[in-house]
Amino acid sequence: MIKQKGVTLIEMLIAVAVIGVLTAIAYPSYQSHVLKGHRTQAMGDMIKIQLALEESYTQNSAYDFTIVSGGSCSFCDTDSERYTLAVTQQDPGYLITAKMESLQKNDECEDLSLDQTSKGSPERCW
Repeated sequence: MIKQKGVTLIEMLIAVAVIGVLTAIAYPSYQSHVLKGHRTQAMGDMIKIQLALEESYTQNSAYDFTIVSGGSCSFCDTDSERYTLAVTQQDPGYLITAKMESLQKNDECEDLSLDQTSKGSPERCW
């Protein structure tokens, strides 16, 4: 009897099919986690901006709205291809927004916002 060395074509096709099924199941979950991670980073940066605004208000009795310029801030880690950050003055207080960009469009949450009362919206995302 001749001893077989290596794998047959059928064994190879079964292995490729199994890898394909596993990939089809795992990839959407991976994408969801990546989007959620970037969203969480943007939320963290929004809270950093809020703390900086409140610190400037405590020291100067006025908010420093120049913290964010050009869609980002000097101490923020958010990827500008995912979110654009902005601070707008409101009466009273401020509104911090993180607008979704092209790489984040498949996220289940819309644009994020945070005001001086620490209420983030949409609520289901915070």
